[in-house]
Amino acid sequence: MIGLVIISHGRLAAELVLSAEMIIGPLEKTASVNIDRQMSPDAAVKELRAAVAAAGVDEDGVIILTDLFGGTPTNLSVEFLSSGQVEIITGVNLPMVLKCASGRLNKGLSELASFLKDYAKEAIIRPSELLR
Repeated sequence: MIGLVIISHGRLAAELVLSAEMIIGPLEKTASVNIDRQMSPDAAVKELRAAVAAAGVDEDGVIILTDLFGGTPTNLSVEFLSSGQVEIITGVNLPMVLKCASGRLNKGLSELASFLKDYAKEAIIRPSELLR
């Protein structure tokens, strides 16, 4: 199974995991990394490295979901980017996490990354447009 790591500013990563688990139950091979103002870049990289190792323990690869392209969580994650081993998708949201949880069971790493990128965009809906 593909491992999942969510990394974000503040507690967003941990809260996304908690929210997803509230909806679908425990998430195996999943880790969250929360970056705060007091955390040094070295400490953040160390925590991210441990999360990637724990989530990717069976070597099916790891997908890292980050909150913001160009932000510290994404910039730190790029160090781990590795073809066929680690993919990164920015703009994490709850629908993306939920689809990742199920999609990682039957998709390869590259296929899952492409799927999540497209799915997350489609999951952004403006209800007033549907109700007209």
